Amino acid sequence: MALVCAKLRNNVAPLSRRCGLGRRCSGLCGPKDDILAADKAFSAMSVEKGAHAAFLAYMTDDVRLFQGEHRPIIGRTAAAAFFAAEEKAVLSYKKEKLEWTPLEAEASPDGMLGWTRGIWIFTTPKPDGAIVKVTGYYVTEWRRQADGSYKFCLDIGGADKQ
Repeated sequence: MALVCAKLRNNVAPLSRRCGLGRRCSGLCGPKDDILAADKAFSAMSVEKGAHAAFLAYMTDDVRLFQGEHRPIIGRTAAAAFFAAEEKAVLSYKKEKLEWTPLEAEASPDGMLGWTRGIWIFTTPKPDGAIVKVTGYYVTEWRRQADGSYKFCLDIGGADKQ
């Protein structure tokens, strides 16, 4: 059974308008489309409000984060503490930008779980004003919530060799 597209489910867009996937939506987008839309909205929030705010908004309470050179982070509370400490330690945090593009997605037949895979770009200024750009890849597992939206419960990312 197809699920109603997240934007239409919330009465944000009439049937004749484009859904969050950038195409005309019949109102019967499937779970895979909803998961792609959630991942794209997650990235847009990261660019607009900062990566930490976006991660905290889109993660489940029991999230697992496997990124960078730090130990795995288990749970939203641990993630919030890690992000707060990082923001204090990195003076240029507010100038950093993390964005990503999902390349593919899949969903379970019942739409309860799914995943996205894609690429990311991180940019930050050096003290001399030059911009550092790092690229990488990710896999994110998504879980449907009681309200029909998706939040991620697992995120694994790695950097390309520079």
